[in-house]
Amino acid sequence: MIRRLPVVLTVWLVFFATLSDAAPNPFVVAESEGVGLTRGEALMNARRNGVEQAIGVLSAGVSQTIDGRVRENVLQLSRGFIEKYEIQKEQKDGARWRVKIKAWIRRENLLAGLLQKDPDKSVLDGSALFTRAMSREQQVAEAAEMLIETFDSIPYENYVHVAVGAEGFDTSQGSLTMDVRFSFDRERYFSQLVPLLTSTLDYIAESRQRDIPFLLELEPGDPVVVTPPSGINTLSQYVDLMEMADANRYIDLPGGGGFANIYLLTQDYYFDSYRVPPQAFALLTESLLRAEKQGRLSGRVFEGADLKIAFKNKGGQLIYEHTQPLQLYNVTLFAGLVGLKRSPYVKGKPDQLDERHHALFILPCLGTLQGNAADYLLIESETASISVKLSPQDIKRIERVDCRIELKKM
Repeated sequence: MIRRLPVVLTVWLVFFATLSDAAPNPFVVAESEGVGLTRGEALMNARRNGVEQAIGVLSAGVSQTIDGRVRENVLQLSRGFIEKYEIQKEQKDGARWRVKIKAWIRRENLLAGLLQKDPDKSVLDGSALFTRAMSREQQVAEAAEMLIETFDSIPYENYVHVAVGAEGFDTSQGSLTMDVRFSFDRERYFSQLVPLLTSTLDYIAESRQRDIPFLLELEPGDPVVVTPPSGINTLSQYVDLMEMADANRYIDLPGGGGFANIYLLTQDYYFDSYRVPPQAFALLTESLLRAEKQGRLSGRVFEGADLKIAFKNKGGQLIYEHTQPLQLYNVTLFAGLVGLKRSPYVKGKPDQLDERHHALFILPCLGTLQGNAADYLLIESETASISVKLSPQDIKRIERVDCRIELKKM
């Protein structure tokens, strides 16, 4: 008996060792590379490519079909599925950056996201950044990183619809005059952009309040719902409809959630309000709204836009391309400028401690700064008359006109 005991123990030890070796690694480790015009864009693409590798590993063993939109949502929110990453190499090649990383992606989180049944819901539903076992400093850094990455990756130009009509030909002068109408694509905003931003904000927000109606109280206790954007053409009017307290840009969140600093219009009658960590919010606004020399934020995300007009013949071949500058500063993103100038997070203003004054509004419209740079003029659509010099021969050959807008990021 005594001699057999070591043999039995040895067998069990081998058996347990085999089980331990067979236990799956909780992480998929991916090495990936990203390229971009900036270091941040290259890093974002590297993380996305790393998660895409992990999706390939996990989806090979999944019999359930993965919805294409869910998969795209996972890739869009790739930073939320990466537990940690290390930058192995980064370099600038001419005008482009190239970043290589090693990323650890948690299997169970990624798999749960991929098998999300509703493609319109957050693929990170049921989890939140501030429930993860990380230091406060790490949580804030990740929140800022995800916010900046999400807003930087939005293809804003896709939300501007351009149409050309009422062409007038003047062959004697060699010119073509046309009406160009550009408008904000509200349907695409609600169907594509809102779900993306909701997913990100739900994950990184410390607190939130959803489905807040626009209320206008005519009599005490007699609220009347007002449909935006009817008769609303400035940011300050939206702020009034949101019933923000006094002149401050804030709404009290329930359960001691503090003051919201991001407001997202989610449907015609309602908006969501979020509180993200003030330090992360400051980094986001500094990324979006470039600081001026005086230490104030200009409120401009775009320094302008170019309208590209392509004139083509019957076969679709390009005859001539015209570029028309547009004074279009912002698409969907509007800062509470008065509040931002008093914010404790604006450079050169360290002693102002009332964070209730600063906020970011995300609305379905185009916008330009008012003359005093204290409010935004919000535009649903705009029409411009443009005259293009062309030879009479070219004018006769034109059968089709295509337009697109190129936004110039600051």
